[in-house]
Amino acid sequence: MAVNMHPANCANAQNPGCTCSRCGGSLHGWDGWAKLAVEPPAVRGERRSALKRDIGKDRNGAPKFNAKNRQKSLDLARLDLANHLWVADPRPKGDAPLPRTFDVGDRAAVAFDNGRMNILADSIMVDPWDEISEGIDDLVQNKQTAREVKKGLASHGWCNLLVALIQLIEKVNKTIGIFTDAAKRAVQDALSNHLTSRIPQQVKDAVAGIVVDKVWSALTRLLEAHFPLLGADTVRVLRILTVFACPSVERHRDVYQHAVVPLMGDARGLVTEEVKAQVTTLFAAWWQRKGPATAQ
Repeated sequence: MAVNMHPANCANAQNPGCTCSRCGGSLHGWDGWAKLAVEPPAVRGERRSALKRDIGKDRNGAPKFNAKNRQKSLDLARLDLANHLWVADPRPKGDAPLPRTFDVGDRAAVAFDNGRMNILADSIMVDPWDEISEGIDDLVQNKQTAREVKKGLASHGWCNLLVALIQLIEKVNKTIGIFTDAAKRAVQDALSNHLTSRIPQQVKDAVAGIVVDKVWSALTRLLEAHFPLLGADTVRVLRILTVFACPSVERHRDVYQHAVVPLMGDARGLVTEEVKAQVTTLFAAWWQRKGPATAQ
């Protein structure tokens, strides 16, 4: 996985509003949470304690309705999801971190959530990034503009694309349905519509085309390697990846609706009841203030 010299504050989601042009968002956040998912429980326990200490309370002991608490409550949910990945990982565990390198052709690796999520993330986000970055440079031929385009991708571009993939997979019942021109166009349009308005529409469409072409090639290679692209298991890990990768869920209602809420409602209890109640309370009030289409 190409992570050379990548800023730790981006990989570990220490800056929720990250717009890192170096990775274009392809490594933002999810890389740090995926690392936590292979650490022994004590490491996640320390992180949990720190997050709980950072949540401000009102005089009645309830979390205050503010941006910091929304961020910390989401991080607690992410930590629960990372813990699920650890618990569901069938590999022998000890005091050392588990390996995070998975082979797409390893049938055992694609059978559990941690292996499946990392293979998907590496295949569709990390591995294509260098070619995507070069394609953007060639397209705009201006370093500053190229940097702005990549920052635009980092600002919810990848989580927007992942939500589009989740919705696509939920709609189709045959793998061939993913690879139709209409399906590709729908994902491309979703990404293009997200990119900053400062970029001309023609450039936005071209950038979205570059990204989706590379993602589609990656999905094709996964299919050829017999990676299970369809089904609830793949949708679940795509949702986890989306929540890990989103730089700010409170600014991305679709991530909350199509990834956070379904994961909190999963019958496996991926998110603890305490965290679920806190996230629901804080975000329901937030969406109510933001607009009429309140996310439930």
